[in-house]
Amino acid sequence: MANILGAAKAIRTNEQKAEGDSMLTAVKSTNIKKDRQPKNVETQQTKQQEASRASSPEDALQILRSRPDLEVFATTLTQLSTHAFQPSFNIHAPGPLQAQIISTLLNNILPDFWHVLSPHDVGSLVACLSNVAGLNAVVARLRLLGSQRQGPERGGNADQIEDVLELCDRLFEGESVLVRIRRNLHASVSEPLKRELTWKEFVNLVGSGRVTAAIAQAEDVVRTNEGANQRSNLLAKGGQYASWLGRNIATLIEQSASKDCSGLEAMSSATQIIIKSLNIGYPGELLRGLFEPLVQHILGKEVPIDAIQDMLRQLIAYSKRTFVEHLLRWLSSLTSAGNHSSTQKSPKSGDDASALAALVSLVASTDTTLEQNIKSFLADPTLSSLLSFPCRRACLVALSDSASEDFISLLEKLMSSFNDQLFISHAPIIQQESLAQTLLLVAGYLHRKMPMALLMTARSSNHMRGVSNRLDSSNAKARWLGMVVGTAISSLVDKEGTEMSFGTEDMQTDEARWYLGLVKLHDKIGQLQDFSALLQSQEGQSKTHKSSVEVKRLEPMPVINGKPVFGPPRPPAQTEVVGEKVTELLEDDSDEDDDDLKPYAKPDSDPEDSDEDATLVNRNKARPPVYIRDLMSMLRDDTNHDRFQLGIKHAASLIRRKMSFGAEVRDHAEEIAVILCNLHDPFETEDFDELRLQALIAVNLSSIEQMAPWLSKQAFVGDYSMAQRCIILSALGLSGRELAGFKNEDSLNPSLGNTEFPSKRLPPHLRSVYSAPTGSTKRLEAASQDMEQRLIKPLALQAADQSTSHLNAVKVRTFSSRMEVERTKRKPAANALAKILGAAFFYPLANHYQQELAAYGSASVFASMPIVLVTFLKTLALLFHASGPATLSLSEISGEFWDLLLSLRVQALADISVLHAVLFSLLTLLELNADKRRLVDEHPKRLMETQQWVDLVFERMGGGGLIREGGNDEETKVKTLAAAILVKAREVIEAYQKELVGYSFD
Repeated sequence: MANILGAAKAIRTNEQKAEGDSMLTAVKSTNIKKDRQPKNVETQQTKQQEASRASSPEDALQILRSRPDLEVFATTLTQLSTHAFQPSFNIHAPGPLQAQIISTLLNNILPDFWHVLSPHDVGSLVACLSNVAGLNAVVARLRLLGSQRQGPERGGNADQIEDVLELCDRLFEGESVLVRIRRNLHASVSEPLKRELTWKEFVNLVGSGRVTAAIAQAEDVVRTNEGANQRSNLLAKGGQYASWLGRNIATLIEQSASKDCSGLEAMSSATQIIIKSLNIGYPGELLRGLFEPLVQHILGKEVPIDAIQDMLRQLIAYSKRTFVEHLLRWLSSLTSAGNHSSTQKSPKSGDDASALAALVSLVASTDTTLEQNIKSFLADPTLSSLLSFPCRRACLVALSDSASEDFISLLEKLMSSFNDQLFISHAPIIQQESLAQTLLLVAGYLHRKMPMALLMTARSSNHMRGVSNRLDSSNAKARWLGMVVGTAISSLVDKEGTEMSFGTEDMQTDEARWYLGLVKLHDKIGQLQDFSALLQSQEGQSKTHKSSVEVKRLEPMPVINGKPVFGPPRPPAQTEVVGEKVTELLEDDSDEDDDDLKPYAKPDSDPEDSDEDATLVNRNKARPPVYIRDLMSMLRDDTNHDRFQLGIKHAASLIRRKMSFGAEVRDHAEEIAVILCNLHDPFETEDFDELRLQALIAVNLSSIEQMAPWLSKQAFVGDYSMAQRCIILSALGLSGRELAGFKNEDSLNPSLGNTEFPSKRLPPHLRSVYSAPTGSTKRLEAASQDMEQRLIKPLALQAADQSTSHLNAVKVRTFSSRMEVERTKRKPAANALAKILGAAFFYPLANHYQQELAAYGSASVFASMPIVLVTFLKTLALLFHASGPATLSLSEISGEFWDLLLSLRVQALADISVLHAVLFSLLTLLELNADKRRLVDEHPKRLMETQQWVDLVFERMGGGGLIREGGNDEETKVKTLAAAILVKAREVIEAYQKELVGYSFD
C-alpha cells in the first residue's frame, strides 16, 4: 500500500514539473530584438498612464477614494483642474458629485500628499478648490479640526491644521480671489438664478467673518502645540482681513469697469459683498482697502471715474444709508478725532475738508438718495456728533451746489433741534457743540447763495425764541452757544453798528472768535489727487509712528582692554621702554613699611562665578533702563525674561525721574503709552497689573493736558480687552487724585484680599483670560471704598447724635490735641486738578462715552459689560471728588454728570454693581455741591428725580428695616448709599421749602 502511494505521489510530482517546464518554455519562446525594446517600454508606460486616467468624474472619485499613488493622483488632479470632463461635468459648478470630490480631496488626500506635491500639483489642487463649494469645505474643515479636543490622544491634528492653513494661504493669496471665484462660477453655471443663489452663499461666507474666525481658532490650536510651527496668518486678524477683502472688491470693480466681466451684474456682485462686509466690525479698514486702489487706478487712467458711481448705483435703497454712515465715519477718522480736539481749529482742517470733499461730492452726485442721506446725517445731532469737524465741513462743501431750498430746509431742521427746550436741557454738550458748528456753516453757505432767505430765518420767531431759550438755560455752555450763534447770524444779516453784541468776557476768547468765523468759511471741492495724498499722508504717519517706537541704536563705544571708554579717544598708552634701560637699586626697608600697609578686603563672592562650568556664567546681565528709549525696547522684548522684568519694574520710577529733566518723557509720552496700553505679560510677572498701572499714571502726569484726553479716547477705541480698558480708566482716576493731592491716601490703600478657596481658582495663564478684570481695578476700588466711608461717616455720626439727643446732659466734652489743632491750621496744598478737570478729564471721558453709545448702543462694551461701566463711573466720581468745590465750571460739570447718571437708572436696576456705582456717584455730586441755594436754583428737576428714584430703590432693597452696622454684603452697601442720598436730598429740599415760607437758608 505504501509503495502504491509513493508511486502515485512521484507520478503527480513529475506531471507538475513537466507542466511547469512547458509553461516556462512557452513564455521564453518569444524573441525580442534589441533595437525595438525602448519603443515597447514606452508603449507599456503609455498604456499604464492611459489605464490610470479617469474616464468619467465618477471614475475620478473612485480613484481618489482608493488611496492612489502620487502619479495617479497627480494625473487625476490635472484632469479635474483642466476640466477634462466637460461639458457634462465642471468641478466649479455646485452639485453633489463635485461636493464628494472636494470632500475626498480635503479629508483623504490632503493629509497624505500635501508635503510631497510639486508646485504644479499644488496649483492644480488650488484650482480645483477655487470655487464656492471648495472654500466652504476648507473653512468647515478648519472649524472641525480646531474644535476637536486637545490632548495626547489628538494625534496629528495640529499637523493637519497646519496643512490646511498653508492651503488657505494659497487659496486666499492675492487681490484677485473674488474675480477668480466669480469667473469660475460664470464659466460653470449658465442658469442666472442658480448662479445668483451660489454667489449669495459665497457672500455669506466671506462677508460674515467665518473665514477669520475659522483661521484664528485653528491658529490658537496650533500655538498650544509645543511641537508645531508658530505661524501667523494675516487673515486671522479682523482688520487685515477686512482690508484684504476691500482690495479684492476693488479688483472686481475694476474688472467689471473694463468689461472683462458681465458689467452691471459684476457691479451688483461687488456691492453685495460690500454691504455684507460692513457688518464684520472693521468698516474703516474695508473702505480704505476699497477706495485706496480705486482712486489710484482712476488717477492712472486705468479705470474710469464712473466706476465708483456705477458701484454706488447698484446699492439697494435701504443699504445706501448704511454705506453713507460708515463712509463718513471712516472719513472722519482720517482727520481729527473729536470736537474737543485742537486740530479742528488749525488751518490744516480746511485742506483736509477740501480733500475729503472730493470723494464726498463724487458720492453725493451719484443719485438723490445718497445726497439726502448725507443731509439727514448732518441734521441728526446724535449722528453728526460722531463726525469730526473737517468731515462735516467737507459734506457741506460737497453739497454747496445743491439748490437753495435744500439749504433752507437743512437750516430749519438744525435750528429746530438747536432751539428745542428739551434738547438744550438734556442733550450732551458735544452734540450741542457739533450742531452749533454745522448750523453756522450752513448759515454761511445760505447767505452766499440767498441772503434774503437767511434774513427771513433770522427774523423768524423760531430763531428769536431759541436764543431766548438758550439764554434762560442753567448750563453756562448752552448759554454761551446761544450767544455765539445769535451773534454770528446777526453779523450776516444786520447792518454795521446794529449787530447783536453781549459784551461779555467769554465772547472775547479765541474759541468764540473761531465760532464767529465759521459763517465766513468758503471752501472749495478738492481733486481726487488731494484725497489720495491725504490717504498716503495718513499711512505715512502710521508707519512713522510705528518706526518711532523702535529703539534707535547708539554708536558703539570704544572698548579698551575689555572696558568701555567714555569721552574723546585717547592716545595709546606706552607699553614698551624707549631708550636705555636704567635700573635703580633701593635699600630693602620692607620691614619698616610693611606695618603701615593695610591689605585690601576680600571681594564679595559672585554667585555666578561660583559655577563650575564657565560656559554657564552670564556676563551679559540685563541692566535697569536709563533712557526712555531703552525702556520701550525692554517692554517690547517678549523673548528675554530678565530685560522685560527689569523694564516693567523700573518703568514708573524712571518716568517720574525723567519728568522734570528735559523733554525726553514728553516727547515719547504717547509712544510709551501705546506700548503700556497694549502690553501683555509673556512671563507671568508678579504684580504685573500694578506695575503697568503705576507706569501709566506716571506717563499721564508727565504731560497731563496732552495725555489725559488721549487716554480718555483710548478707553473707548481700539481693540482693547476689558482689563486693558479698566486699567486705562484706573490710571486716569488715580493720576487725577494724585494731581489733587491724594497721593498719600492712595498709596496707603490696602490691596483687596482674596477670599476664594485656592482650589476654586484657575491656573495663572487662564485666570488672566477668563476671570473678571478685578486685578486691574483694585487700586481704584480701594480708593472708592475709602472715599465712600468718608462720605457716609459724618451722616452716621449725625444720625447717632439725633438718636441719643436725650443724653446731651451727660455728654462729655472732648478736647483736641495740640498736634491735631496745628494740622488743621496748615494751609492746604493747591489743587491742580480743579483747574483742568473739565478740559482734560471729564469732558473727554463723557463725550467719548456718549459717542460710544450713539454708535453701538447695547452692543457697546460699556453697555454689555457691567465691570467696565462701573469702573468708568467710579473714575468720574473719584476725579470729581478730588477736584473739590473749587472746580472751574462746577455747575456745568455737575449738570452733565447728573444727566449721565440719571440716564443709567434702568440699567442700574438690572445689575447691583452698576446700581452701587450710580448711587456712589450721586452721593459724591450732592456732597460737592454744598451750596444749597445754587443747587436748587440750577438743578431742581434733577434733584427731585434723584430723590424719587432713590426712594424707590430704597424701598425695593428692603430699606424699611435697620441697616446693620459693619455689613459687607453688596445689598447693605447699596441701602447705606441710598439712605445717605435721601438724607442729603431731603436736607436741601427742606431748606428750600423753608425759604419759600420766609425762613432763611441758615
